Amino acid sequence: MSETMVEVKGLKKYFTVGKGRELKAVDDVSFFIKKGETLGLVGESGCGKSTLGKTIMKFYEPTGGQIVFQDQDITKLSRKEYLEFTRKAQMIFQDPYASLDSRMTAGSIISEGMDIHNICQNKKERQERVYELLKLVGLNKEHANRFAHEFSGGQRQRIGIARALALNPRFIVCDEPISALDVSIQAQIINLLLKLQQEMELTYLFIAHDLSVVKHISDRVAVMYLGAIMEISDSKRFYTNPLHPYTKALLSAIPIADPDVTRARKRILLEGDVPSPVNPKPGCKFAGRCKFVKPVCLEQAPELKETESGHFVACHQAARG
Repeated sequence: MSETMVEVKGLKKYFTVGKGRELKAVDDVSFFIKKGETLGLVGESGCGKSTLGKTIMKFYEPTGGQIVFQDQDITKLSRKEYLEFTRKAQMIFQDPYASLDSRMTAGSIISEGMDIHNICQNKKERQERVYELLKLVGLNKEHANRFAHEFSGGQRQRIGIARALALNPRFIVCDEPISALDVSIQAQIINLLLKLQQEMELTYLFIAHDLSVVKHISDRVAVMYLGAIMEISDSKRFYTNPLHPYTKALLSAIPIADPDVTRARKRILLEGDVPSPVNPKPGCKFAGRCKFVKPVCLEQAPELKETESGHFVACHQAARG
């Protein structure tokens, strides 16, 4: 698992929200994802996770930086090049109700990409491929002729996954794919994604706010705050030896089933609200909520530095320690 599938270099996505005002949804983000691995991306709501995923998928045009996919810079693509890119990269959306057209059957939804890319030339071949995909995600061929509104949330998300797999992609952005589902269904979808990854050698960017889920599915974890990456490390080290104060606060809030452990541990409470990403102040983005803040934190934004092998953190204090 040494080949790099995706590398993001200084990626920026700004939105103009008024005269002279910019909302910096993604602000100078850099990371890589190796072939066959899952990078979990976590953070509070509004931190820019979904915008980052959609920018990588080219739903949004980047304001700056580079997106390198399988050694090809895809930052600027022609229509033909973009169509070729979408055969290799797909997205599973957060809301299984809004992301499926209720006027279309499951079979039509899954085969739409095949029609665009001229895959499965005849009707019978296309139909067999749809049946194959439905079976792959735990549904059956009878579901092909049902309309989207006839399915439960979990079934809808399975259809969304089948649609993403229809073109045999190598990389999938999973944008909080279980957050809109009942808890009883969430584990089924996670286990399905893990099974498909193993069988099809898929690479995932898994966006979520539930750190317990991310721990189960991710090889490495990245923490995002106000459009920037605060920390990246392998999953084991992330949960046992976090370095950034924001990461430590997030981990302290994870529910633990053992009441003795829950009573013994200390919850780290963050004071204040997440500041506005519109024309943010200089310095560290987390400085206004950090109890370890120093003068340098208010003046200079910390770089994402490797403090130990494979462990990166953007914090002046952690980098010194």
